[in-house]
Amino acid sequence: MDPGAVQRAVERVAGALVAREGELEATMLARFGAQAPEAGTTTDPDVAAAMRASSRANLRAAIRHVVDGGPPLPHGAPVEALEEARTCAGAGIPIAPGLQTYRIGQAVVLDAVLDVLETLDDLDAATRGAALRRCTRRSFAYVDAIVPLVMDEYTRERDRLLRGREQRRAGLVRDLLDGEPVDAGELGYDLAATHRAVIAWGPRAEAVLLALAVELELRALTVTATATTVWGWFAGPAVADDRPLRAMAIPDGVGLAVGRPGAGADGFRASHREARAAQRIAAATGADMTFHDDVALEAVLLADESAARAFVEAELGALGGDRDGAKLRETLAAYAAAGFNASAAAATLGVNDRTVAYRLRTVEERLGRPVRSRLPELLAAIRVERVLGPPSG
Repeated sequence: MDPGAVQRAVERVAGALVAREGELEATMLARFGAQAPEAGTTTDPDVAAAMRASSRANLRAAIRHVVDGGPPLPHGAPVEALEEARTCAGAGIPIAPGLQTYRIGQAVVLDAVLDVLETLDDLDAATRGAALRRCTRRSFAYVDAIVPLVMDEYTRERDRLLRGREQRRAGLVRDLLDGEPVDAGELGYDLAATHRAVIAWGPRAEAVLLALAVELELRALTVTATATTVWGWFAGPAVADDRPLRAMAIPDGVGLAVGRPGAGADGFRASHREARAAQRIAAATGADMTFHDDVALEAVLLADESAARAFVEAELGALGGDRDGAKLRETLAAYAAAGFNASAAAATLGVNDRTVAYRLRTVEERLGRPVRSRLPELLAAIRVERVLGPPSG
């Protein structure tokens, strides 16, 4: 077979394709709309214009490659193709249908190649077949080269837009928390609803929050607070019931702090303040899920840490901070939780009744007063101390 004859046949095909450029472009766009409707060519004028320009530029670049061979994109992707990728990302078009248009466009071109070759009556079958194979192989090479570049550009633009939107959303949330008026439409969240703030930290914290919202059938708003912490709010008819959330399994390494439900913008802020307070306590206790309802006393007393430490010292300092002092605190808390039943407290602690009685007498001796005379203060001090840590010594 004469290689020169094959190349001349390919060049004749390329010339015919160039002459039909407008027709091929129109056919591509029509097929995009019919075969890949999610690509947006029939619903978004900006996307349609970008795809039209990209199709034209890709067609010309692909024809050059079919004729010349060599690297499919010696100078990189056509600027129009990259602009199309950015436009699709900005319009929220998924990447898959956008990439599908490249295979649709290739099919349109190969159909045209077959049509042209059939009109070249002077070609023998071998030359015609060789020309078709060369056009087909090089068209695939072009698409294989352009698709990764388009995907990269799309991903960069999408990530850039997401960062910008995330930053804008975070700014709106911080304004709202500071008491500033915020447009709920711009925030994309119903501020008139009843909210429950949830703070998550650890690996994939945001994904955990969003998964919980889906599982609980609640709407969610999330913003990144730090590299490892995400602030969130849940809203919906069932948000006031904390039982489903308490029953949820939390992935290892992830912590949740949960505020109480609150209505409107004021409730949005109040629930977040409570979640922040619960988070501080969770960080000290190591609990994987902490509800403000369960630590409201600690949260109030710890609002002034210096005063809280002084309170703990005044109430519990006489018990000592050693191992024996820790046992006395543990016994006092168990005794109160058991309704002042020494036998029940002993069962909880795994000791006998005499040990509990002895420890309670020791507490009273060290405090210099009956346990029940300041029991609420003693129990509050024990709870706060669990957050602050025991005294040294």
